[in-house]
Amino acid sequence: MDDNIFHAGERLVQERTGERGTALINSQGISPAIPAAARNFVGQQRWCVLGAADAAGALWACLLSGEPGFVQASDDLRSLQVASNDPQGVLASLAPIADLQPGQSIAVLLIELQTRRRLRINGHVSRASALALHVAVDQAFALCPRYIQKRELLPLEAVSAPDHSAGTTATSGTVLDEATSAWIAGADTLFIASLGPSGDADVSHRGGRPGFVQQRGQVLRIPDFNGNSMFNTLGNLELEPRCGLVFPDFEGARQLQLTGHARAHFGVEADIDHTGGTGRWIEFQVHSWRSTPLTLPQRWRLLEASPYNPLVRGVASAAFDGPPRSQMTR
Repeated sequence: MDDNIFHAGERLVQERTGERGTALINSQGISPAIPAAARNFVGQQRWCVLGAADAAGALWACLLSGEPGFVQASDDLRSLQVASNDPQGVLASLAPIADLQPGQSIAVLLIELQTRRRLRINGHVSRASALALHVAVDQAFALCPRYIQKRELLPLEAVSAPDHSAGTTATSGTVLDEATSAWIAGADTLFIASLGPSGDADVSHRGGRPGFVQQRGQVLRIPDFNGNSMFNTLGNLELEPRCGLVFPDFEGARQLQLTGHARAHFGVEADIDHTGGTGRWIEFQVHSWRSTPLTLPQRWRLLEASPYNPLVRGVASAAFDGPPRSQMTR
């Protein structure tokens, strides 16, 4: 087992939580190329999540949607090509991280909601044009199905294309308003982008029952449920607070993107139930947000909530009425 696969922040959190041994075992699934068994999976996907920094250094997570085949693995499985349904090109659909440069770190998450399968790819931009984004793979690994809500895609003909003349173009702001707060309160899924100490981007999934993300003003609190013990996101946040979130609107074919900074809290005993027993939170401070329609309109019907979702007894948390009483914080 290669201990060098983890950076100092990841190792610190693994040791703090007592999950270092499990992390080393699970790290054996990390590969420098896309697994051969996942080639067909990649080409079958209808949407993906990307995480990268914009030209100003702010970190964003972004949803891209398309027909099967809009994401393709190369023959040698060491690179990924992402196209777009946007007539203005793939980079336009990635706004506000559209100014991608060769060598820039980028993360891609492919997730199949109907089967709860997901594949995480961390790499760097090898080429970017209006037609396609090419990502050289540095790490690829499959992830467990926990906390993914099972959904099925509705037929495209049942979904209206975004009407850009009727107020469904991008809206943005710096303060969460009533509409964005309601969106967050009803969410059962989000994706979080973070950066390692060398600027390596990562994007991961978070899921739970509606209301699992709490809000107070410009601060969101996201519980950290039990996972694969590698703590890629929390390890990144130990060393680099820049962070980005994206909330899908599965019924409205939209996405809500937020950028800001975050920190992890550990040992928050007052919220032990809400965190599924871990006592761990991510607190995210919103700097700005934007809401946009998906490039290819897709609507999904909820079939089944994840059986792993912790039961939340009272969504409102007493600990969120003030600073968390944590034993250890970043």
